[in-house]
This record gives sequence, C-alpha cells and structure tokens, in this order.
Amino acid sequence: MVAGGVIQNAVVEGGIEFEVLRALVLRRLQVSARDEGRLGKVRELLDSVCAAGRQYLAPAAVHATVDVAHCGDIEVSFTGTAFRVLSRDVASLLRSCGEATLMALTVGPAVTREIEHFMAAGRMTEAMILDAFASEAAEACVERLCAALGGRHAREGRAPTRRFSPGYGDWALDAQRGVLEALGAGRIGLSVNEQNILAPEKSITAVIGWKEFVQSA
Repeated sequence: MVAGGVIQNAVVEGGIEFEVLRALVLRRLQVSARDEGRLGKVRELLDSVCAAGRQYLAPAAVHATVDVAHCGDIEVSFTGTAFRVLSRDVASLLRSCGEATLMALTVGPAVTREIEHFMAAGRMTEAMILDAFASEAAEACVERLCAALGGRHAREGRAPTRRFSPGYGDWALDAQRGVLEALGAGRIGLSVNEQNILAPEKSITAVIGWKEFVQSA
C-alpha cells in the first residue's frame, strides 16, 4: 500500500438519514425473537437507551469513485491516487469492475463517550445496549450510503459488488490508514491509531466496485 494525496473528487456528506432497526440491535446482543418476550424490564431499558442514543449520532461520510487503473492477482491500483490495495480477495472482487468507490464514514464520537460514561458509572447493561445500537447505526449508515451510490450508478448501467472492508479476508487492517489518507477523512474527524483502530470507534472504511450490467439474451 502506498499513500498519496487526497483524491480530488472525494465528496464529503453529512446528515445521512437512516433507521436503526430494533431487531438488528437485538441480534447483535444475541437475543432471538423467541427470547425477546422474556426480557422483562430489560426490554424497556433497551427501548429507552436506543431512543436516547439517537441524539448522540452525528453521521458523516467521505467517498470517492475512481477508475480501476490496474487489477492484478493481488494488487489493485486506481486513477487519481497513489493508494494501492494489496489483497487477493479485493482483486477478485474488482476484477470485472471499471470503477470503484472508496469510502469512510462515522457516526461520531459522542455515542462512544456516552458508552464510556455508562461503563464508568457501572451501568454495564446500558453500556452494552448502547454499544450494540451504535454498531448497528454505523452499519445502517454505510448501507444507506451504498444504496444512494447504487441508485446513481444504476442510472448509468452499473451494478455494485458487495462491500469489502480492511480487516476482512486477506485485506490487512492497516489498509485503513491508506483509505483515510486517500479520502482526506480527517475532514470528517476520522483518524486511525497505531493499532490500526479507527477513531471515533463506530466508524467504517470500505471499497465497493461497479461493473456493467450483463444484458440477458
């Protein structure tokens, strides 16, 4: 991976609207629909924490769609940036794509601070619920962004690949630093520490490819 300057057409977006589904929060907490009825007062607490959690979300994203300049067996390069992906999995994903979108997003630092506040006060159930809610918020945010990008590309005859993030498969987690640098993600308050962990914590980096629709005969 080679870091370079910020991609010139990188777009910053704020105020992304999305819904955090209660069922997904429960699933992240490993509570099945069958078990939900036995939660008792914890069920009320869950609804209360999730409702209050929305006030701590400040979603923001930066993304750039670039041409795939080269896609080899394990290396992918793009136009407009020195950033490279070194991953057989990502190379396979993008092999039939003419374009790809690099993205980074966060739901902001306030929700993490509130989780830490609950933990410091010994309110571990609330901390656990809010942590699950915030994780699902980040996922809902990136799904909303991908859907919006998908709609724009569909009008131009392109379909998306699945989303792929550093740390999955053989794409090293340290690639997050290169993604942030290529996008200039500091503009939305995103950074990465020496352990390659994003800050704010509830944040995501990813790539998604765009390929031409295959017309059926």
